[in-house]
Amino acid sequence: MKKILTSISTIIASGSLFAQVGVVAPDFTQSDINGTSHNLYTYLNAGKVVIVDMSATWCGPCWGFHSAHYLESLHDEFGPAGTNEVVVLFYEDDTQTTLADLNGTGSNTQGDWVTGATYPIINATVSLPYPEYGEGYPTVSVICPTDKKIKDNLFGYNTLNDMRTAVQDIIDQCSAAASLKENTALEVSVAPNPTTGNTIVRFSASSDATATIELYSVSGQFIFAVQKTIASGQNNVDLDLSTLDAGTYFIKVMNEDASSAMIPVVKR
Repeated sequence: MKKILTSISTIIASGSLFAQVGVVAPDFTQSDINGTSHNLYTYLNAGKVVIVDMSATWCGPCWGFHSAHYLESLHDEFGPAGTNEVVVLFYEDDTQTTLADLNGTGSNTQGDWVTGATYPIINATVSLPYPEYGEGYPTVSVICPTDKKIKDNLFGYNTLNDMRTAVQDIIDQCSAAASLKENTALEVSVAPNPTTGNTIVRFSASSDATATIELYSVSGQFIFAVQKTIASGQNNVDLDLSTLDAGTYFIKVMNEDASSAMIPVVKR
């Protein structure tokens, strides 16, 4: 079970409890309490900054953050009813939590987490096993769509204005990075194509970096992503499509400086 972050001083003394700012946020798919499915990378690929509040109903500091209405305020300002630049997700990460706990009537809760919430509430069926989101509750990760990295942890701020400024700065930075990528295209080829299983994705890079290779269905649905450490010059990355159904798919390659167009690949 994750630890509770009892105070800012606790966080500073226990840096491993932080959301890991600067690392790529692992993908997840979970349904909210209304049955709507949420996939992190789908939102990021749509160009949205994503805020993930990783909490538990029994966690006192989580309840304090919730009761201050920070998340609600950020969602109302930057979400669909505001500038529509941000997706906010409340992620209840303890798989033992019940709907009664979320509604404040259970035995393992600090209060009613649902009433008044304007953002989606996920009651996780699987606890995220990723240290990137932190080893304690709460962590409030702000994730950039351009490189899918965690840029900040809002639980480290003391006021709503500080959080609002941090989110706006990240929106501006990610927007500028996206514009740069649009003007710097990666030339990518895929062979063999068609393929019955493995194929090789070939592209050149201007420097040593980490590249993300994403796969989409013909309808544009995100399927998976892999990350590879690449070197300056020509790179060849093996991609295993053997478990996929026959059909047409699309590959996109991105690094910190550039991205490719959607490249079709046929699986037989």
